[in-house]
Amino acid sequence: MTPKHASAHSLRARLGRPFGQVGFWLLPMLAIIAVGVIGTALYLGGLSSPDKHFKEFPIAVVNQDKGAEVPQADGKASQENLGKDLVQKFADKAAEEDKIDLRQLSIDEVREQLDRGELYAAVVVPESFSEDTVSLIEGSLTRDNAARPEVTVYTDPQAGSLGTRLATGAVEPGVREASKKLGEQLTDSVAPAEDQAYNKVLQQLQQSQQQQSQQLQRQAAQGGPEVQQFAQQVQKSQEGSAEQIAKELSPTVSSVAKDTLKDPVNMVSKAYNDLPEGTALGMSAFYYSILLLVVGFSGSVALNLLMDGRMGMAPFEMGPFFKDYERAVLPRPVGYLMKWLTFVVAAAPASALMMWVASTVGMPVPHGFLVFLLGWLAMSTVSAIVLALISVGGSVGMLLCLVYLVFMGLPSAGAVVPLEAVPGFFRAIAPIEPLHHIFTSIRSALFFDAIPEAGLTTGLIGLFVMLALALLVGVLGGWGYDKWVGLRGSAGGGKHSARAAASDGEKSLPETADNPSVPDGASA
Repeated sequence: MTPKHASAHSLRARLGRPFGQVGFWLLPMLAIIAVGVIGTALYLGGLSSPDKHFKEFPIAVVNQDKGAEVPQADGKASQENLGKDLVQKFADKAAEEDKIDLRQLSIDEVREQLDRGELYAAVVVPESFSEDTVSLIEGSLTRDNAARPEVTVYTDPQAGSLGTRLATGAVEPGVREASKKLGEQLTDSVAPAEDQAYNKVLQQLQQSQQQQSQQLQRQAAQGGPEVQQFAQQVQKSQEGSAEQIAKELSPTVSSVAKDTLKDPVNMVSKAYNDLPEGTALGMSAFYYSILLLVVGFSGSVALNLLMDGRMGMAPFEMGPFFKDYERAVLPRPVGYLMKWLTFVVAAAPASALMMWVASTVGMPVPHGFLVFLLGWLAMSTVSAIVLALISVGGSVGMLLCLVYLVFMGLPSAGAVVPLEAVPGFFRAIAPIEPLHHIFTSIRSALFFDAIPEAGLTTGLIGLFVMLALALLVGVLGGWGYDKWVGLRGSAGGGKHSARAAASDGEKSLPETADNPSVPDGASA
């Protein structure tokens, strides 16, 4: 043996198996790197730029305007509904892209859809919109105070603070564009309005001069020729003075007022329903859903490790306590169902206590019994998925659970960022993600009075379907493994024992000072 090989052999002897193997160190590090890269790509890729992924964002618009007499460019006035024109311009702007799903509804339809969580915002044009717009022009001429016409944007606070900002941001460009289009019409009306004001002042001045002239003529008729001549000179000097005085006295629209008329509409944002205290700005439903997912995930992993340790499938370790129990060989489907049913039994009191603690710390919990049942179902579904993936994939199944339930589940939940503002990939996978269905059902119970159309029905259907599929995968996958590979743990002692390694034909290291456990006479 060369000195080089002897040195390497001595290092392996000092380290012992498996520490001297590259794979022992490399595989865990690759797993960490893979989890970091995949998690960042999925999580930030789904949530980092919601404004760039708008698609069919549901917004309603309601026109309640009654109309008014609006000055025209020819100096006449006609009955018009400026609110209708504003809505049409807003609709034209929205139709240029597919970012907004604009719905022209009545106010009652808007209330119904907001109560069911089907809208993120509603733009309401008030009854006095046309009158307020016309009075803005008149106020600009008379210097009287005139408020800008308003439209109100009702937002859905149950969508969370980010959803509210996204809704307002989606509406504002369309309203501003429509306001400027309306401003062009109002600006064209400024000149006729100023002409009308001038003609009105001129008419008053001419009437006043006519009355003065008639009075002067009556007085001159009573006097001599000199008085009559003076009266004629006064009348002649007044010719054309009315027009000049009218130009000076008639009101005009200032440059500041003209700028206001170019963009006349004032947009006001209001919450449709104020959220009670303890709802975390509308995010409490999402936070509670995350808790259910985490408890279902981590609880299932802990249960699997503990039960495998007690069945001798892995060393049982708890603190300083370490023991290899006698192996209990079970068919894989039986072991899977045994673990899942154990979790289901524990999930019932866990769901009740979680709900009680949430209520104790101040979170409103209406429909408490329903929230309890939803929590129980949610955790049981997550557990069935986790145990099925571990049963089929082994230790790799835990990483698959992390990617599927967390990294893919958070962006597709529709809670932090609405589904209409995430990339298409996450909108596509939302129906197969348990967190999405947990959130929609929990939100319906907490915020929308448990209305079935508010996500409760679809959430329940989604959870039950995924529960059935997970049980099917766990049972059939385990049955297939048992048939083609053999029962789990049926081949001799545990792989962690030295005796099992020897029985598998592995060569022992030679006896040295660094490896005293090898019996005398053993050789490499």
